[in-house]
Amino acid sequence: MDRRKRWTAVRVLVAGGTLCYGVLLGRAVTNVSGDGGSGGGDAAQFSLAGKRPAEPDLANFVKDRAAAIRLGKAFFYDQQASGDGVQACASCHFSAGADTRVRNSLNPGANGAFGAITGVFTTGPNATLVAADFPFHKLSDVNNTRSAVVRDTDDISGSQGVFLRSFVQIGFGSPASDVCNSVPDPTFNVHGTNVRRVTGRNTPTNINAAFNFRNFWDGRARNEFNGVDPHGAATANAVIFRTVGGVPKPVKILLRNSSAASQAVGPPNNITEMSCDGRSFPQLGRKLMNLIPLNGQKVNPTESVLGGLANTSGGGRGLNATYVGMIQDAFKNDLWNASGTVGGFSQMELNFSLYWGLSIQLWEDTLISDDAPIDRFAAGNTAALSASAVRGLGLFTGKGRCSNCHKGPTFSDAANGEGGQAFANTGVRPVADDTGDILEGHARFKTPTLRNVELTGPYFHNGGQATLAQVVDFYNRGGDFAGEFTNSQIRPLGLSSGEKADLVSFLLSLTDNRVRNRKGPFDGPSICVPNDGLSDGVSNTLCIPEVGAAGGAPFVAFQP
Repeated sequence: MDRRKRWTAVRVLVAGGTLCYGVLLGRAVTNVSGDGGSGGGDAAQFSLAGKRPAEPDLANFVKDRAAAIRLGKAFFYDQQASGDGVQACASCHFSAGADTRVRNSLNPGANGAFGAITGVFTTGPNATLVAADFPFHKLSDVNNTRSAVVRDTDDISGSQGVFLRSFVQIGFGSPASDVCNSVPDPTFNVHGTNVRRVTGRNTPTNINAAFNFRNFWDGRARNEFNGVDPHGAATANAVIFRTVGGVPKPVKILLRNSSAASQAVGPPNNITEMSCDGRSFPQLGRKLMNLIPLNGQKVNPTESVLGGLANTSGGGRGLNATYVGMIQDAFKNDLWNASGTVGGFSQMELNFSLYWGLSIQLWEDTLISDDAPIDRFAAGNTAALSASAVRGLGLFTGKGRCSNCHKGPTFSDAANGEGGQAFANTGVRPVADDTGDILEGHARFKTPTLRNVELTGPYFHNGGQATLAQVVDFYNRGGDFAGEFTNSQIRPLGLSSGEKADLVSFLLSLTDNRVRNRKGPFDGPSICVPNDGLSDGVSNTLCIPEVGAAGGAPFVAFQP
């Protein structure tokens, strides 16, 4: 093929009415100009095609990568892992990797009290958010941060988890609820009756999260995984156990490029997200090693990862496998074959956090949404973006200043291998409300990916904006609480209503329809999530059916 034929001349009308000429060579328009910003207009910078997360060195840990991926996906979806046999990791990441529930999704925020600081905000424990509740900080003029405040609240739209209970012992029943004692919850109750607790930050998507150098909004999930908890080298006594002379011996590890593993081991024993207070990872391991993986949940036999293990007999629930066997298939023998116990736990139980973190990370490494319209546009398909979206691209990299933080293929400065401002104070809330970044504070939060952002509302770490239009309004006025530590890029932008609409059009072009339609690798087992603070996991639930690699009913955007 003549190399010259691979170059296609294009002409694009961008923000400000400027006609720009560029060429395509497996990429989209170069030099889309705009006012301000330093991101440049080269759409090729945003292509995720062929990009993969930085790899940890797992040669001494993983025996079979495919087996580890199967194990990680089973762990992530298994509702038996929680203290009540209801919650799973997937319970807060069931919709395009995020959580779009509107019932019982409020945390009282920094002041510990539900309700408005200014104006009226009448929601509280077990209430249902409606469109009129957004944005949480409402101004009389959406374009002027100094205009009259109509409403302000420090409440947070998070994800509901478990009831406040204290751990007694693991449970092996069906559902696999641990034996726990109820504890009166001073915050999450309705007239003295406990309701499910709610996280203190909005749930970010786990799709493309494997690219992040650090994870969680505050970055506490360190890049180096210690095999035990999210905190890397900061946990001095973290050890795993290797077989030495036939018995388990403690060994310290720090695996680089493993923040997804560090993140994965945080929620399972957290007393808001998944567990009764006081349960440990070895106890969770003992529990799951005695249960059928995904028992009670359906797995489509064509599912991209677990389909080959799907139980298709009888009611067709769970896997034709055991967690013991899946661990032995996935991990090196000296991580599970020792005799004897330490502190009453076997080596496999002691290393359960290691298996959990690494296997979920390896599975999440497959969740790369690299087939959005922006990727096709960057590859040379000029019809992939509408005229409005192309104008939005020019604004995104220019006048809108968006790409100064939301840069690169993941649309996030938090990605592995990228320097810059991975954590930023954008003026969402006052610094005193939430200090953010575990290392630097100053209300700096991880720059989230914008891929599939259409599907991952509500937005910001406090979940205080319901729509992309509200997010654009926020940035156009220069944030809500600009101050000493606010990022220098946060300033009034002077966007017209048409320019705002074009920016939203561009953001919609970042959705990979495989994610929307749950096609492999974004398919999964069935899961029923609580849809009410009083839900026992059977009643008042939202059930998402299992799908195979061909996908199923599409996810919809957050709709309060």
